[in-house]
Amino acid sequence: MKAIVFDVYTTLIDISTDEEDWHVYDNLAKFLSYRGVYLSADEVKWFYFEKIAKQLKNSKEQYPEIDVGRIWYEILSASENKDVYDLKLNKSTFVKDVAVLHRALSRKRIRLYPRVFEALTWLKRSFKLGVVSDAQRCIVLPELKMFGIHDMFDAIVVSSDYGFRKPDGRLFLSCLKKLGVSPEEAVFVGNDTFRDIQGANSVGMGSVLVMTEYGNKDQSIAKPTFIVNSVAELPGILISAESKA
Repeated sequence: MKAIVFDVYTTLIDISTDEEDWHVYDNLAKFLSYRGVYLSADEVKWFYFEKIAKQLKNSKEQYPEIDVGRIWYEILSASENKDVYDLKLNKSTFVKDVAVLHRALSRKRIRLYPRVFEALTWLKRSFKLGVVSDAQRCIVLPELKMFGIHDMFDAIVVSSDYGFRKPDGRLFLSCLKKLGVSPEEAVFVGNDTFRDIQGANSVGMGSVLVMTEYGNKDQSIAKPTFIVNSVAELPGILISAESKA
């Protein structure tokens, strides 16, 4: 084995968000009013979820992914008042900033699972490390940096760049190509038997199911190579596997 690829959310990072919370959109609406976008909290929330539904409906992918950047661009461009404030949507980072603000306001909890940093540090000495995450690039990269683990990964594949999500095997293969390894030389670590284990197994990777409190654990969907309670157990599992090989 030459590479280990990880899911991020509820595998490495424990996170809780609530995008249904009305107060999130109330605060967004207040902020946007200073930039000439006069929408109520209810309007901001309705537009956001309406455009999510439209993107998913129009996608031809089996497992479609949304693009929050495009969603906020469409909302802002339809509502901006250039006589009050020119957002320069095509020449600034304002759209990305709004997407990140939305994430920050909807976030209830975020932390690295215990001893994940130490486990990744140990694994980095012997393996190439990668990420395949169902996420938005403008959000997942700063959250990886927040915990000092971004630079541990040699390849980061984010579903928003592709328009489809796990278990689509193309995401896993894209990461393996970036890492320069074959599926047989890599293992995927995730917390969901459908999206993570099935996706990895479908392209010939080994797989590790992490028994966090989130995600599907039904092994009739896909059987993992290993099962661990946390990523912190990975170094010990791999040492044991190598000694038996």
